[in-house]
Amino acid sequence: MKRELAAGSKIYKKVAADIERWIELGYLNPGDKLPSMKEMAKQFGVSRPTIREALSSLQAKGLLELRQGDGTFVSRVDLDKHLFAPLQAALLIGRNDLIDLHQVRTILEVGASRWAALNRTGEAYEEIAAALTEFEWAVSDNDLVEADIRFHQAIAAATGNPVIQNLMNALTEALIDVNRATLRILPSVEVAQYYREWADAIREGRPDLASRIAEKYLDKVKDVLEKPIRTSDKPDSGPGCRSY
Repeated sequence: MKRELAAGSKIYKKVAADIERWIELGYLNPGDKLPSMKEMAKQFGVSRPTIREALSSLQAKGLLELRQGDGTFVSRVDLDKHLFAPLQAALLIGRNDLIDLHQVRTILEVGASRWAALNRTGEAYEEIAAALTEFEWAVSDNDLVEADIRFHQAIAAATGNPVIQNLMNALTEALIDVNRATLRILPSVEVAQYYREWADAIREGRPDLASRIAEKYLDKVKDVLEKPIRTSDKPDSGPGCRSY
């Protein structure tokens, strides 16, 4: 259907805004080829130079790509650049809102545990098991933190969903200081027991159980977060895994 646009020196911006909105709404998807400039000029009721200028502005924003001899296509958006990097920055800015961040993590990881149990593979479970072994044998605080991060990221990876993995990575980065602080509070035996049961539920393909264990453990962490955390507290003597 022909589009009538008001005259003016910035008509190309209106054309570009319409095309961008179509991309946002999913009318145009990554990899889709746009009509020729002649067809688009007819559709919008503008000149071809106006269409060319509109497409150039969207190309500069990374939304479109020109393939020589083939036409103009909707770009395959880099999620790390356009979604996860800004999200991670937002999470880091809100570092003081730990309870709110933990609530987001709970929603994400309880669901991720269910999907991990449903979609698990032998290789994915091996990564979870390896992280759990590292966690149980860790001695230094740094080793505990690294093993704990690996365990939770392995669960996210077991879902087979890269979006969940990236979201978990962003949350892990935002909550790293909380992780270190809670290592001084939750006893190693208790945390390791949760993790073993959690991993077993995923290995056995029991999504309801996996999500229940995840929620129970994360509720325990929430109880810790709601108490004053003194970074000067000393960890218990001997090897111990107390984790976020």
